[in-house]
Amino acid sequence: MPNVVSDPLAVELEAYNRAFSELELPWRWDADTFRDLVKAAADRDFIGTYVERSQAHLLRVYEKSFLRNLVLEAKERCMRERSA
Repeated sequence: MPNVVSDPLAVELEAYNRAFSELELPWRWDADTFRDLVKAAADRDFIGTYVERSQAHLLRVYEKSFLRNLVLEAKERCMRERSA
């Protein structure tokens, strides 16, 4: 039987981590990190909050919105593939 994840946050976390891997970003969120981001990002901008907190050096080169959109597009694709 395949590994089925029914917790919506776990599914979303898995999709983020797959997106990071697909984009060759050296990021990997665990459940505690993701829960902290869910609490801290009032507007659900988990990527923006994470970058500001843990990868601020990237903001010297990239716009936060660019990084957010890049990851969110990959994450949504990963979620669609999982559903198919």
